[in-house]
Amino acid sequence: MLALHLGLRYLRRRRAAWLAVGAITLTVAVPVLVLGVMQGWIDVTARQVRANESDLTVEAGGFGEALPQEPRLEAAIAAAAGPGADTAPFVSSWAVLVPRTGANDGQKGIPVQIDGVAWEADRQLGRIAGQLLHKPPVTDLGIPDLAPSQRGTGFLTPSMRDELCLRGLEVAAAAGTGLLALPPRPRPAPGVVCGREVLYSHGLRLGMPVWLAASTGTRLNAELSDTIGTGVLEVDRFLCITPLPLAQRLVGYQGKGARAARIDGWRVNLPAGSDLRPAARRIGEATGLRALAWTERRGNAVRSLELQRNILVLVMVAIQAIAVFIVYAVFSTMVAEKRHDIGVLLGIGARRRAIAGAFLLAGLAACVAGGIGGWALGWGALAALNPLSHFFGIPLFPQDVFYTPDAPTSFDPRLPLLFIGAMTTIGLAAVALPAWRAARIEPIEVLRDHG
Repeated sequence: MLALHLGLRYLRRRRAAWLAVGAITLTVAVPVLVLGVMQGWIDVTARQVRANESDLTVEAGGFGEALPQEPRLEAAIAAAAGPGADTAPFVSSWAVLVPRTGANDGQKGIPVQIDGVAWEADRQLGRIAGQLLHKPPVTDLGIPDLAPSQRGTGFLTPSMRDELCLRGLEVAAAAGTGLLALPPRPRPAPGVVCGREVLYSHGLRLGMPVWLAASTGTRLNAELSDTIGTGVLEVDRFLCITPLPLAQRLVGYQGKGARAARIDGWRVNLPAGSDLRPAARRIGEATGLRALAWTERRGNAVRSLELQRNILVLVMVAIQAIAVFIVYAVFSTMVAEKRHDIGVLLGIGARRRAIAGAFLLAGLAACVAGGIGGWALGWGALAALNPLSHFFGIPLFPQDVFYTPDAPTSFDPRLPLLFIGAMTTIGLAAVALPAWRAARIEPIEVLRDHG
């Protein structure tokens, strides 16, 4: 009890002790702020990469080899993946998108990465989430999504919506309402969904008719129906999502005669919390195909940021170590100032262990109080980053580089706890020597010096 009473009294009554608390607060707040933004980038990147991948991707073992689109093979993949697995076929290729603008037809080609999908099956996997669609083709990523009148809905183009209305009129005419049948008309081209940067970079607009030309020489009609913003700039600059049959026709995978249509593979999603590697191994053993987890296909970007974060953690802990000199100086001064009081206490029977414990407890209290204050200050600064950026109209990070309108932040409590723990360890190490010196004071020498 004596050690606790003395420690708190010394910490509360000495102004110099508040200097140590302030230093500890800042050496916790700064890493919490910096690493909060860094962890935010990691979280956003992981979500963006994950949004473009399924849990597993099943492909043929050979390079460029196609697979037959057979229900039995898809069922075998789903069974090997385990209960609750969802599958979706895909075709992936490159093509040239050519706007059909009359005189300029064929003169301007835009390379795009074709992702032929079965729309509803891919939505079941979560890859085409609703919040990713209808993104405006502009540089300001904070602008609201396109209104329904300005876009299609997935592969349902504005032209196809009009066509459906006309078909409704024809059905009404057939039902004997007195309306005349409409004359024959061209069937609308299939709709495609492009990454927002495909449209912005080349001055295209939704509803525009285009050609899609493959290296096989096939050229097909399509119409720009909708946009998608995956959150990855290099994806949105080239992505063109098409109906699966259109992609199969484009690359020559359509079925002919007795031959089944072909695909590049299946995407597979597992129930939340499933272990991906064993499921990939089971699929490979059951089907002879190659199954890769998303971390094997696209995980390098996330791992690279995690490596940078870990290095930054080490740098911040090293910076925290500088506070050892401030804490040591403050408590050494406190021991020198309280030398007479300590001598008197030892002279009337106080234990040396209690004297050392008083300074160690004072150091612990300073580290905990400063750490909690730094946690609050760091999180407060994190919460204020984006509101201040919007208030002053100055983006903290260029959105054309990081591809997000706001600075991503993370409020993961593990980071503050890590730095509070590191600072507490460093602080106690800094207080240990002054505490030992205080316990070694000789009462006779103190009383002789002070009469």
